[in-house]
Amino acid sequence: MSDRGAATPPGTPRRPAADASVGVPRAVSADAASSPADEVERLRARIATLEADHRRAFDQAQREADALFAQYQLSQLIASGGTPLELGRAVVAELVRLASADAGAIWLGEVGRPGLGLVATTGRFDPPIPERLADLGEGRQTLAQLEDIRLIVLGEEPPATLVALRTPAGRELDGEGLRVLQLARHEVAVAFASARLREALERERHDLGAVVDGATDVILQVDASRTVVRLNPAGERTLGLAAAAAVGRTCDEVLGCALAGDHGPDACPLGAVIATGEPIGYRETVIQPVGGAPMTVAGSYSRAPVEPGGAVRSTAILRDITAVRALEQLREGFVATVSHELRTPLALVRGYAESVLHLDLDPERQREYVDRIHQVTSRLGALVDGILDVTHLDADPLILERSRVALTVLVARLRGDLRLAGEDDRLVDELPPDLPPVEVDPGRVARILENLVGNALKYAPDGSPVVVSARVAAASETGPAAWLVVTVDDEGVGIPADERGLVVEPFHRAWNVRESRIPGTGLGLYICRRLVEAHGGRLWLDDRPDGRPGTRVAFTLPLTSAATQTEAAVEAATPAVATAPAETARG
Repeated sequence: MSDRGAATPPGTPRRPAADASVGVPRAVSADAASSPADEVERLRARIATLEADHRRAFDQAQREADALFAQYQLSQLIASGGTPLELGRAVVAELVRLASADAGAIWLGEVGRPGLGLVATTGRFDPPIPERLADLGEGRQTLAQLEDIRLIVLGEEPPATLVALRTPAGRELDGEGLRVLQLARHEVAVAFASARLREALERERHDLGAVVDGATDVILQVDASRTVVRLNPAGERTLGLAAAAAVGRTCDEVLGCALAGDHGPDACPLGAVIATGEPIGYRETVIQPVGGAPMTVAGSYSRAPVEPGGAVRSTAILRDITAVRALEQLREGFVATVSHELRTPLALVRGYAESVLHLDLDPERQREYVDRIHQVTSRLGALVDGILDVTHLDADPLILERSRVALTVLVARLRGDLRLAGEDDRLVDELPPDLPPVEVDPGRVARILENLVGNALKYAPDGSPVVVSARVAAASETGPAAWLVVTVDDEGVGIPADERGLVVEPFHRAWNVRESRIPGTGLGLYICRRLVEAHGGRLWLDDRPDGRPGTRVAFTLPLTSAATQTEAAVEAATPAVATAPAETARG
């Protein structure tokens, strides 16, 4: 059968008259031509080649798409921000996935601190990797000694960033993943540097907030209209106003300067620094806390630097100097008191001494003058002793020589001392016969009784009684501790309620006592308070419970451990210690 009549297999393309692709001329004979089967094989090979090229192109496009997606994921991680720890965990997990690694780790440098610290790891390193590297050089040298570790430096500029990837056993890391990492290394390094910066700024903000919140001075910030935008906890305590209630109100309303009679809005120092931009280093003003008395404060005022388009802020730092002013007044009073107490006795001593030296006096008159000189020098000695006692109390811790003693014994000794001055008949002892002993320093407690009874005798009318009594405090007053409450009552001029907390401070005397011209230094009650506090007790002043004129001074002393067994059976006979007026309990 001829070629022309040969049947063409199904699906076999018709052969052209001259196939240029195989280079066979049209005039070649049929015997020399290729068979149909060869043509089919050649076509199939051509198709396979095209399919392989297609697959290679598709794989390449897929890899490019994967790389772009990986870069997108890294960019998303970078854009998400967060702390260095959060960013490190996310980035190292993504890098391990991209490079088909078994484990990964990342070290970051810290601003202001040498070396690099391990931030995040994923997978397992065997042997373990170091937590800290001295620098990049040490990191390269140390980690290069470990098997199957690939190091990548993302950034060498501080803060440096180093990545370590552990290769799978018997396999290589994915080159495309590594290429993506190399392409994104700069962005990742910048992201970590930004995270470090955010962390440092957050730490500084936290530290600054802790300083402001922990400050004992009032820190108040206002905007351009002098509306309060911030008030620290010390300001809340001082002003008696919660920060939430203060924010949104003007500084005049919060500080109450006009209410205290200090200045109006036109003279406000906060308004002045807002208007001029010049800080005020020191200015004293008077403010009015909510529900409190006017308070003298020393303040510094400044305006925060304003960025273009930013809000104006002015800050005031106020310190309560009421105690400083009281101390200055106390110092002035001390100088005046000591000067008076020294000048008058010295003038008397000088006058009597000159009289004895220059006048022809009979022996009886000379003895009288010498006796007066002795009395005056005794007063001077008592003044000096008081000042020395105060100095020792303020400078040295008191060492108590405690022993078990009965209060009745100490009062009996005091009565014996008063007998020499002829005033023992004024001391009235109302101590219960079954009073338990106390665990105290007998010499110190004797000094307390001497000062308190001496004051009562001095300020009360001649011949009036001074009553000493005591009782065991009930458990409801003092809790599990056992205390003896001692009271001294007189019929003197009394002490105003608003000055009872002040007369137990050194050199302070109540105004009615000063006007009475009765001599004194204002040291006795202070010394008593310090001695009582050294025993763990407290001292306070009150009105007489019977309503008569005069003063009651009360203080507590610790009972002995044996006496505590009987204290529960003793009922309270006078007002409770815990209910003493607040202004008298500050001693």
